[in-house]
Amino acid sequence: MTRIAILILATSLAAGAQDKSTKKAAPPHPKPDPALVQAFGSSTGTWTCFGTTNLPKDMGGGTLKTKSKMTIRREAGGFAYSGDYTMAPNKAFPGMRGRMMWTYDPAAKKFYELAADTTGGAMRGESDGLKDGKMVWSEEGTMMGKSVKSTTTIVYKGRKALDIQFEMGDMNGADHCKKS
Repeated sequence: MTRIAILILATSLAAGAQDKSTKKAAPPHPKPDPALVQAFGSSTGTWTCFGTTNLPKDMGGGTLKTKSKMTIRREAGGFAYSGDYTMAPNKAFPGMRGRMMWTYDPAAKKFYELAADTTGGAMRGESDGLKDGKMVWSEEGTMMGKSVKSTTTIVYKGRKALDIQFEMGDMNGADHCKKS
């Protein structure tokens, strides 16, 4: 009986040693590119924005005061960031909600964005990244059924403040945002 117990123990130890020798260390988990983290890492959280939009004549013209809120989150293990935003209704606009997603292609050294909103708007854009505290986006898509091209400039004013300026055809505006 002792011989059988020793044989079973020896076989178990040999099998355990073989399992340990054939197992390889897991490859290191990939990390997001530092450019993506630098551009968006400190932006996560909730932002409240106030600003103005200058409407084109075909939308009634004039300047509107705007109020919006955006919540930015890390997605896909930090390889992307998303933003859910709402724009409060005002006398010329019924308000809207939307979602944006931002990614980075390290081979092309470009940032990409995709956005959709409850007015049927859809945009895609790209940026060369953060330079001198600014990030400039060139975008194209549709707004209220019309093709549009736009430029959006994000000016970082520290970790808790930023300005957003945009030009879209005959419409332009600016928002001043603070992180809650």
